[in-house]
Amino acid sequence: MTEQSSLSEFFDASALFHPEAEKDKMEGQVIRYSGEKYLSGIPTLDDIVAGNDEGLTTILEDALSKQQEIPFMAIENEGSTERINGTYRYVLRLYGHLINGQKALVSLTGIQVFFDILISDGETPDECEEKSYLRIYMNGTGERKKAIQAIQENNFETASNDMWSFHRKVARENGIQLSGWFTINKYKCKKGKRTSPLCSHEFYVSIKDFCPLEDFTTISDRFPISALLRDCTLILTWDIETQSRELGEFAEVLDLNHNVFTIGMTLHWKDDPKPLKQMCLVDVETESDPR
Repeated sequence: MTEQSSLSEFFDASALFHPEAEKDKMEGQVIRYSGEKYLSGIPTLDDIVAGNDEGLTTILEDALSKQQEIPFMAIENEGSTERINGTYRYVLRLYGHLINGQKALVSLTGIQVFFDILISDGETPDECEEKSYLRIYMNGTGERKKAIQAIQENNFETASNDMWSFHRKVARENGIQLSGWFTINKYKCKKGKRTSPLCSHEFYVSIKDFCPLEDFTTISDRFPISALLRDCTLILTWDIETQSRELGEFAEVLDLNHNVFTIGMTLHWKDDPKPLKQMCLVDVETESDPR
């Protein structure tokens, strides 16, 4: 069975499979599993980026040191509430990557949390007539949810009232697409403990300074267009080989008598078939493979 996934937690998360040895086919190196939480010796995402970035990390670091606008591609988002300048405020968190392939978290600030209440004139509404609404602003989604519930319990009609997916409404109304380049400007780099340990960079940006990159030539004096034309998402693919007790049976995860005896993996840039790394997890001792 072959699977494909966007590289996220694999190189920084605890191993779900406990092999006695792990073989890096490209390096011909054997790494033995010592029973700890992590497989020591496996390169991190940043290590892999540093060896395959074609000089983009140096270009990116220079732009960051000068506080210049930089490109960012979001692939996932979520809403949250954070304490900013002593007040709890709503932020839209965008997870994605920078031009060199490093993972980054961009928290968009200055987002107004709201819902609308229909102003009734006491008459039966005509579907063709314009309706008047009162817009209510809140600091966070928790207060918004309570207010919507209280108003609806008093038989008022509301709009813009999705209580569970407000982050999708924010993204839609502000034209924030996933898998497209944007630029961030006037950003603040977060220092200290990271919100996400998997992200090498974290930024706070006003939503006014988060703009779609429609013309690559506007930043071509700092970033090569060839890098912007490529999706620099790192992809991990794997093939799991299992063994059951009876011929023709599928191995079951919860059956301790069924075994996973090898997991083959490749790591590559999206849409590029050439692997950056090849690895194989096995459950027996093995010699290095210099090929």
